[in-house]
This record gives sequence, C-alpha cells and structure tokens, in this order.
Amino acid sequence: ACAHHHTCRKMATNFAERLCEFSPASSACLARAGADGRLQLWDTGSGALRQEFTPSAHLSATCSCLAWGPLREARNEHKKRKRKSDQLSALSSLDIIAMGTTAGTVLLYSVVKGDLQTQLSGGHDDVVNCLCWHAERNALFSCSDDQHVVEWTVTTGQVKCKWKADRGAVQSICLCPGGRTLLSAGRTIKLWDLDKREVITHFTGHASLVTTLLFVTVPTPTANSNRKSLSSPDASVEGLYFLSGAVHDRLMNAWQIKLKSKEKTAVVSFSLTEEPLYVDVLRPRQKDQPAHLAVVTKSGELHMFKFILNGRGKKPLTPQHTLQVATQGNSTPGADPTPSPIPIIAAQFCTDADPTLQIAYGTGIRPAFERINCSTLEKHTCLIRADPGKSSISLEEDVGKVKTPGRAQEVTVLAPGHMAHAAAPGGKKSKKRTTPKHLSIQERLDVLSPDQGVAPGGEDPPRADSLSVLLTQGLQSEDADILQRVFSSANDTLIRNTVQRIPLSLVLPLLKEVTRRMHGRAGSGMTVQWLRAVLETHTSYLMTCPDVMSNLGSLYELLDSRVATFSKLSRLQGKLKLVLSQATTKEDQQWKFSSKPLLSYRDESSDEQDEAMEDLLHGHPDSDEDWEEMSDMEAQEQDGEQQG
Repeated sequence: ACAHHHTCRKMATNFAERLCEFSPASSACLARAGADGRLQLWDTGSGALRQEFTPSAHLSATCSCLAWGPLREARNEHKKRKRKSDQLSALSSLDIIAMGTTAGTVLLYSVVKGDLQTQLSGGHDDVVNCLCWHAERNALFSCSDDQHVVEWTVTTGQVKCKWKADRGAVQSICLCPGGRTLLSAGRTIKLWDLDKREVITHFTGHASLVTTLLFVTVPTPTANSNRKSLSSPDASVEGLYFLSGAVHDRLMNAWQIKLKSKEKTAVVSFSLTEEPLYVDVLRPRQKDQPAHLAVVTKSGELHMFKFILNGRGKKPLTPQHTLQVATQGNSTPGADPTPSPIPIIAAQFCTDADPTLQIAYGTGIRPAFERINCSTLEKHTCLIRADPGKSSISLEEDVGKVKTPGRAQEVTVLAPGHMAHAAAPGGKKSKKRTTPKHLSIQERLDVLSPDQGVAPGGEDPPRADSLSVLLTQGLQSEDADILQRVFSSANDTLIRNTVQRIPLSLVLPLLKEVTRRMHGRAGSGMTVQWLRAVLETHTSYLMTCPDVMSNLGSLYELLDSRVATFSKLSRLQGKLKLVLSQATTKEDQQWKFSSKPLLSYRDESSDEQDEAMEDLLHGHPDSDEDWEEMSDMEAQEQDGEQQG
C-alpha cells in the first residue's frame, strides 16, 4: 500500500442534501447525486457538466449513498496476477460509480459508457447507507437499515455472502488495509474477520449513530508484517488508527486498534463547530510526518487539522485553519450590505508535493471548484467569491431597461402596451386635431381607468390588450399607484397578454410583488389570477432560477395555511346555515286564520234545497189551512172508533 494516500467519505445523514464525492487520487471529477435521483459528473478543471444520468426509478428509489470504484491501475494489477473471464476484463476497463438507493438496490454506473452498467438487487430490504469497494476480490460491500452487511460479486451481480452485523441499522462500513478485515458501525463500531464473518473486537464512545469511518494510517510494508498478514488477519491492522464521526456530534474520535488491550475508548478527539458531513485525510509520507485532516461541517465551513498520532491525548484538538466562502456585500443603496455565506459541500487533498486542497462550493444547480494551497491559509480565512448558482444564469445588460422608440409627430399615444392599428386620418381636418403633446403617466392611467368611457375628443379610444409597458415601469420604479392600477384589472386575456410580454428579468420581481400582495391583503381574486398567469406562462424560466425556492416557499406556506382553515370554515358555514334556516322557518310558520271558507262547493239542485230550507225555517203561506184540515180528519177518525 502507498504511504501517501487519502480516503474520503460523505455522510448520508439526510437524503435531501446533495450527496457528492470526488474521484480518487486526481480529484478531476465530482460525482453529485440530487434528491431527485439524478447523477451529475462535473469537471473540476473547467467547471463544466460532463455527464448526467437519470435512473428509471429515480423518483421511487432516490440515491442514498455513492462511492467511486477502484482505480484502473489497481484493477489491472489484480488482473495480471489472476486470470478471470472476459466479463472481468471488460469491467476492468471501466470507471464505475456505485449508488445505493432508498429501495435497497445498488446501481453500478459506467462513466465510459455514460449509462447504467448493472443493477444489484436481492440483498437488502431497506435503505442502503454506505458502500465500499474491495479491489482485490473485485467485490462491493454494502450496509443497510435492515441490520445486514452484504458482499456482492460485481462480475455476476449476485450476493456472495450476507450476515447480520448489528441489532439496529448499520450506518457505515470501511474496508481495512490488507483487505481481510472490515469495520462496521451503528451505535457501536465492530471489527470483522471477512473470512469467518466473526467480530474480532468492538469500540464504544459515540452516543448517536456513527456515519463516518476511515483509516488515518496504513501498515508499513515490511517482511515481518507480510508473514503475519498471511497467518492472521488481525496482525494486518494491529496498531493502526482510524477516525469516526456521528450524527449531531461535534467531536470526531480517533481510535487505535490494539487487540490485546482492554481499553476500547478513543485516544484523541477533534473539536468541530457542527457535525461533520464530508471528511478527507492526507496520510503522511513518513512515520515522523504529520497527517492532515479536512472536515466539512453541516454549516458549510471547512476545518483543517495537522497532527501526529503517537498515543492518547488529554484535550480535544482544535483546528489549525478554518475556511469559509462568502459573497461580496451588496453596495446598492438601500440593499443589505452583509455578505452571504456560500457553503462548502466537499473537499479533498490533492496528490501534490505541497499539501493542496480541492474544494467545491455553492448551493444552486451549478457548483464551483477551486484549488487552495494549505500553506497560504490563516487561522480564519474567508474567500470572497460570486455565488455560482446565481452567476450560472447570465442575462443581457440592458434586457430590463425600457427603451422609448422613435415616434412620428402625427401619432397619438392613447394607452400603453401593444395597440391595435388605428384608422388612417381621412383629410386635412384630422391632421389639425392629431397634434397633441406627450401623454403623462397619469393621463395614461386615466385612459386605462374603468370609469373613463370617452376620450377628450368625444370618440372612444382604442383599448390596449396588454399592460406590459405600464407594469414594467411600475416594477422598476416601485410605484404603488401604477402597480395598484395594473393589478386592479380582472380581464383574463389582458392579464395573460401582459405576463407573456414582460421581460424575463422582471418575472421574479413580479412574483415577489404578487406574493407580497397576497400576504398583505389576504389574496383577492384578481391577485390569484395574476399568480396563475405567472406560473402557467413562465414555469420553465422559474425552474432555472436558483433562488426561486425561497420565493415559492413563502407562497406555498401562505396557501397551505389558508387551505388548512377551509374545513373549519365549511363546518362553521354549515352550522350557521342550520341556525339561520331554523330561525327563518319559525318566522314563516306564524299561522294567520282567515274568516273566508277554505273551500266552496255549489251543486245544480241547490235552488230546490234552498226553497225547502226556507219553508222549514220561515214557514209556508198555506201552512195554517193544512194544519186545520189535518185536525178535522183526526177528529172524525176518533169519533168513528168510539161508535164502533
């Protein structure tokens, strides 16, 4: 093994953060995986995007970790020692990047082909947390939240062996020098014998999940050590130092492997300002030379340590150099002059005579790269650089300026924007009438006013189908009166034409103004129409803007908060309708009795019945005589009965 070597590790503690790793040794390329599953390869020399790959299942199985494959030289030397199949020979000529996914699969991407080489599946049931290569075995090790470590045979894509490495999730693994032992870490660090798959020893000292493991020293290639390494895998790592970092831990620990010692605690610690995200080590050329450690923290700072490990330390070591990157303060009157920090996302030592450091920084879609000589760094160094995310989109210098075109004397401006062609003047009389002065902004606003029906000349002026010129002037001058007149328009066609014809440099200011109005005035219907027109028309441009997330984030929170109260308001509206309907029903049910009959029926024989009733009630004129005749007849009948 070479004495001058470096190892880097990116901590995948949060998949929303971009995972990145420099190519081994030369640092000529940066592999970067986004939260959407896309893999990008950036040239660190020119800063250009070399390749971009989007897996077919990039949305359902995003990238959780990545690792560059072994160098071609290492694989070619191994190929000379052992003859393999033609499949191995073809694989040895490729530069491979292994990507673990949240679905438990491992993707092997070929840099030479620019496409997916193969997919390793069937080994894990959960998120793949870490990957490491074994050049001599032509194998790949992976660990997962399913508590297992898997060894893959890269040539066949099959699982060679699999074993349970922890009671909880296995967050990190690291192949030890010599290739016969392996470090794995969950909350406890374990040293494994790869042949027997047994635990040799373990180390405890971190309270949270360990996410970084890498060796600081390598064994000296002597004859005695070679003999011991052949007889026992333990001897190849005896006395070596390795580093570990954990989640939410501001200390990195250094450990020494002493198999016969009962002391299993850290020998020294390194003090940081935040938890580590990216770690790289420059190993010393000779035994008495110091090692260099570069740690990129979660806050975007870079800490550099220079140390010699020769036993236990009493106090944590503090960084000799701290590096930050920031933008130049805005000198525009009224703007915030405070510089904005630019986070460093990765750092790696270069294989030069003098220690140099390759850094990558930026938050947008395009990172920037720079090489720094470590000897020129001070205790605290701040580099003033332009934000690469904002500078990636270059616009013309005068694209946002409003240019006043030349105008003939006989032309009258009746309304701003794109006008329909007016009829040509019909004679000399019209020439005398069409010589007014330039209209002011107020006169143009009066023409656009809804209550302005007729022009001063007594004729209806042609209406504008766009307010782009007026909106441009209002946004640049920040005139509240002009903007209020423009945003008071509720015509969908007029709003859409205006949004389509504004310059691209004013799309973001327009979006900010619409967002501000929705926050301040509870979002009227007309403001929502303007917002819909902006998003539908300029979505492609907004996707290229690096700072659009901050603008859309506040808008999304506003809409989410208002929609969240919709169900409560609906229930309140239902209750109010129920109460009001009951009150209205009681008022309507006040019975009012009438003296008129509810139903009248008249039959054809009603006249005869009326006469009979009158006879019964008022009496018939011949009624007395009838009663007298009846009394005489009754008297005669009584006399006859007596005589008989």
